[in-house]
Amino acid sequence: MIRILITFIFVITFWHLICLFFDLPSFILPSPELVAIALYKNHLEILDHTFITLLEIIISLIIGIIIGSVFAILISFSITLKRWLMPMLLASQAIPVFALAPVLVLWFGYGITSKIVIGTLIVFFPIASNFSDSLNKIPKEYLHAGQTLGLNKFHIFFFIKLPNALPGLFSGIRVGACFAPIGAVVGEWIGGSRGLGSYMIYSNARLQIDNMFAALFILIILTISLYFLIDKILKKSIWWEK
Repeated sequence: MIRILITFIFVITFWHLICLFFDLPSFILPSPELVAIALYKNHLEILDHTFITLLEIIISLIIGIIIGSVFAILISFSITLKRWLMPMLLASQAIPVFALAPVLVLWFGYGITSKIVIGTLIVFFPIASNFSDSLNKIPKEYLHAGQTLGLNKFHIFFFIKLPNALPGLFSGIRVGACFAPIGAVVGEWIGGSRGLGSYMIYSNARLQIDNMFAALFILIILTISLYFLIDKILKKSIWWEK
């Protein structure tokens, strides 16, 4: 917490010095003071947009965890499935999200659904990739010990593979927690009237750059808070990793 506070103070100070030294106009780079004023004046409106974006992030993260985990488990159980599913996983990441976003908004509408779909597409791959790698890198001694004890394939998975692979899954979830806001905001940029991304586009179009930076500041705080909250929960969940 102290490190985060020191970093925050350093960034704000550096930002203030840049504005002061280069004498930049507010429509190019508003000072921290102007952003703080905008945040105070519009806090209710920004809070409303924040709730929508947070809802999109959480839902897309949950769905991404479920889909990514299922893909990883299927890949770990069968080489044949891996050969069929891996190209699909790679193809989903080969197309830039900015190229897919307009199509997904067209298909799923301008509401929250299209943002959740975009966020899920971004989130599930790192989860599937990390979890799959962890499932395939279990020490052979553990597997041989399970076979010696007479465990079948499913018992070996649930009692040996899964507990040892959970750190990899949780590592993917941490990465997904950082990527989920990208999907939500990109979807709001492409089409939507609510959410921090929409608020930023609206503010930019009206040259209210201080409002745009206020929304960006809230998005950063939201992402950092979400990451550390998930990290703390996951560390308590895999206490045996220590």
